Amino acid sequence: MYYLLTESFKQQEEKLVQIILEVVPADSIYLLGSTLLTRRTESVFNTDAPSGRYAGHYYLLVLSGNEQDVHAVQDIIEGRCRNDIPVTAIVLKTSLFNAWYTEGHRFAHTVCTIAVLLHGTKVMLPVITAPPGEDVVQEQNNILFTDGLNKVTEFIAGAELYIIRKQTKMAAFMLHQAAEQALHTLFQLRTGMYVNSHNLDKLVRYCSMFCYNLPEIFPRSNEKEEHLFQLLQKAYVGGRYRDGYIVTTIELQKIKLRINALKDLLERFPKSRLNTVW
Repeated sequence: MYYLLTESFKQQEEKLVQIILEVVPADSIYLLGSTLLTRRTESVFNTDAPSGRYAGHYYLLVLSGNEQDVHAVQDIIEGRCRNDIPVTAIVLKTSLFNAWYTEGHRFAHTVCTIAVLLHGTKVMLPVITAPPGEDVVQEQNNILFTDGLNKVTEFIAGAELYIIRKQTKMAAFMLHQAAEQALHTLFQLRTGMYVNSHNLDKLVRYCSMFCYNLPEIFPRSNEKEEHLFQLLQKAYVGGRYRDGYIVTTIELQKIKLRINALKDLLERFPKSRLNTVW
């Protein structure tokens, strides 16, 4: 299905490549995935309406030798693309990605083996170390999972203690850390790649490539839900350093329910093989 979808939306993909190349001289652009949406309207005038499908969001890997900060480039790309087609971009230095590939890094080999190349040339370097087999990956993931889940559990326990002590800002910071750790663990378990970011919005979008029910945990579908997410997002800095950051106990309890749901999602991972959809 992944390959059929990219064949159906070539014009959109070409537009995205054009926008990205205006931002950064990319060596390669890979399509990691897309969100397929369905449009269907039924009424008394058309009770058997056909449905139409369209790609509503793209996940891209951009490789560049440019010396700009990759996080800044990512933000610019996503901002430029937003008015045309929403994009989540992972930007890496080409040299780093090539080194990963030769060293048998799971993320790099998955991309080079499976992902559709939208721009540039595929990596043709020799592989010095073969990528790990599924049994090895599963063993590594079991260790990663245990460590990640323990951290999530302890951060939630810390938040509960701070709530009891009426230290609401520190409780919010602990819940942010629990969410961050859970999302980092989920992404690394599935892709083999660790992303250095404290931005929960980005981490949620990264994990949405393979975890379709994350929007149900963080719906952000109305003003109240968006406010709760922003309280959690801003807690990393605001919870410790900013006097203007305010969060109530009631809001913390609502946020904690979502973090517990995220923890439950993480706990189900060991029962799934690498190619299982959650």
